[in-house]
Amino acid sequence: MNKLFTKQLVLFFLVALIISCKSETKEVKLARFKNIFLYQSELYSEIPLSLNKKDSSIFVDNYIHKWLVDQMIMEKSEEMIPFEVNRVNKKINRHKLSLISYEFEQFYINKRLDTNISNFEINEYYKNHLDDFVLNDYVVKCIYIKVPKKSKLIREIKKNYLIQTEEMVDQMIKLGQNESTTLYYNPEEWIFFDDLLKEIPILENYSKIQFIKRKKKTILEYNDFIYFVNIYDYIIQNGTSPLSFEINKIKSIILNQRSKDLRKKLRLDLYDDGIKNSYIEKYRL
Repeated sequence: MNKLFTKQLVLFFLVALIISCKSETKEVKLARFKNIFLYQSELYSEIPLSLNKKDSSIFVDNYIHKWLVDQMIMEKSEEMIPFEVNRVNKKINRHKLSLISYEFEQFYINKRLDTNISNFEINEYYKNHLDDFVLNDYVVKCIYIKVPKKSKLIREIKKNYLIQTEEMVDQMIKLGQNESTTLYYNPEEWIFFDDLLKEIPILENYSKIQFIKRKKKTILEYNDFIYFVNIYDYIIQNGTSPLSFEINKIKSIILNQRSKDLRKKLRLDLYDDGIKNSYIEKYRL
């Protein structure tokens, strides 16, 4: 190390020491218990921002009073119940170590976690864990269209809503573009049957499963409208949930597993490094 660098280093520490001393003298003392002081800076993060001037003053007075009493209790506790104090301190240290370990592990994981999940991974996980994906309700694939009773489109809709051919599908989509109609059709999307019921009237004497099985293709009249409904696929309650419903859940599971693997790798690598460099050693009992 050259002399110039050494002088600069000494100068740096002297300046840092002077600044540190000045900052210490500027600290405003709010209370004292023997040789322990409560400083104003310790209160800054404690005072709620929503308090007005008067309430803030009350809050500070109460805080200082509590701090002083706590210091007294701590000293008396160390005198009268030292074993219990020591036990609590051990718990605090364990908790502190646990929190610090968790924060470091999260930092390590966040730096290395690959959040890209391919469709292949999602499909493979879904196929291998079908028993984990159970429906809590009925889901359907369907087409429905709502039209006024006086609409001139009713005859055409009645001919095509069964969507038995591509031409019928195209015709329904075309009819659904009319401003007097409301059309829902997404051949790849599963929806909860309850969501369908929000759009169509259902007879009260029908249960969900009865309607789905017996009225898969039906025409309903209600008030001033006619509803054409075609349920062309369904899964009953407690059946296997469709993949489209579970994608986010599967992604979360895969990411969680990757995090666990990284956490395990971190601990193994640290242990191996400690053994390799003689930082750690296990003694046999």
